[in-house]
Amino acid sequence: MRHGPWRCSCVRARWPHLPGCPGPVLVAGILLMAADTLGPSAGGGGSLPAPRPAALTHLSFLLTRSFVMKKTLTLALISTLAGATSAQAQITLDGIINANEIGATGGKYTSLGAFTTPHVAGAGFGNAGLLRMYGANTATKLYIGLAGTLEASGNNFQLYLDLPNRTGVPVGTALPAIAGTTTVFGTFAGGGIGGTKMEMETDVAIAATGTNDVQAAIYTATTGMAKSLGDGLSAPVNPGGSANTLPASATTGAYSLFAGTRVAYLAPTTPTGDITSNPGNATEGGAGSYGLEYEFDNAALGLPSGASVVHAMAAYVSGDGYWSSDVIPEIPGNGNNNLGFSPDFTALAGTQVAALNLVVTSSRKAEEAVVAMSVFPNPAQGKSTIAYRVLDKAQAVSVRVTDLLGREVRTLLAARQSAGFHELSVATGDLAVGAYLVKVQVGEKIATRRLAVTR
Repeated sequence: MRHGPWRCSCVRARWPHLPGCPGPVLVAGILLMAADTLGPSAGGGGSLPAPRPAALTHLSFLLTRSFVMKKTLTLALISTLAGATSAQAQITLDGIINANEIGATGGKYTSLGAFTTPHVAGAGFGNAGLLRMYGANTATKLYIGLAGTLEASGNNFQLYLDLPNRTGVPVGTALPAIAGTTTVFGTFAGGGIGGTKMEMETDVAIAATGTNDVQAAIYTATTGMAKSLGDGLSAPVNPGGSANTLPASATTGAYSLFAGTRVAYLAPTTPTGDITSNPGNATEGGAGSYGLEYEFDNAALGLPSGASVVHAMAAYVSGDGYWSSDVIPEIPGNGNNNLGFSPDFTALAGTQVAALNLVVTSSRKAEEAVVAMSVFPNPAQGKSTIAYRVLDKAQAVSVRVTDLLGREVRTLLAARQSAGFHELSVATGDLAVGAYLVKVQVGEKIATRRLAVTR
């Protein structure tokens, strides 16, 4: 049920269905041999480099801030190979944001924003809701943690994602309505999620309800569809904190990007069982908070190697699409005022987008690891994005497109850029179909990727 401004628990009756280790010398030797023998595919034409083994991929986190439009929280995911090896077991999926899981080193949670207004019984959705959003990742997994407490009803934590290599609903465009009332993303008598305008492109959403169901929505520019990922099986969320894998039968086709996803949720039981009993309530979702944790598979999400950006936004919403006050990143000055049906976030204060700058690098070429370049989508049809990193300080940057013989086709950028992550859009409509090389030089470091242009 929803409380907006406050509705009693009898509303549930109307919608009961709502939902040890080798030595360092041995390890170094193995990695050097693998790096020497495994390399890009030699295929011609538009073929792409063969993926490096997962063991040679490494990731980590560094929290930074950037300001886009009004303000955007940025989480940079950067790593070293040694850090990635030890990072694999640093997040335990148990519904608790433990102190030893929080930090700036590889594989640990970093804060993506908090809902700082205290929860009170007579406002918002009462003594339930969000406290803080966290992000972390390892070589193969991406983690999102939502500190907070769900009411045992159809109310739900919703997580919206803008993923590279996917095209969804554009920024500021109303989300398409999804017919039916079988999911929290559907259309109800009072309204629904349809019509909501986000400050980021919206590709997918996933929700966990207070009745222990996980549901997902998939969006294109003009359409949306949703279903329960329980797929008729037992509910995949356990309020006792046990980690559960979404059923393979439910994560096929359009929902395959959630393949292998694990979920854990821990609800407080004493003394009140609501958010006031959550250990993180007094610290705005700090260490020890109970909440919801997702473990996503990087490969299933389609995250490219090199630099890329994932945008995220979290919210606490009723089972019939009525938005509470709780969104992360939060709305400055909004307090406990509920947002109602179909809010327009482009018209509200602040920027309700957390940007995760993701770097997946290979140990084979040190220069390319520094630049952390990626090109997506690839193959490209009409447009592609080049993402890269300027490390430590402002440096001269050039971005060029050449043919496979190295002859220049186009210069996209020749300028000095500040340290940080950068993206550059390249129109491919006027390029002949075929294979090209994209070269990014940052200072003395050069990274190259093959780009396939199609129609």
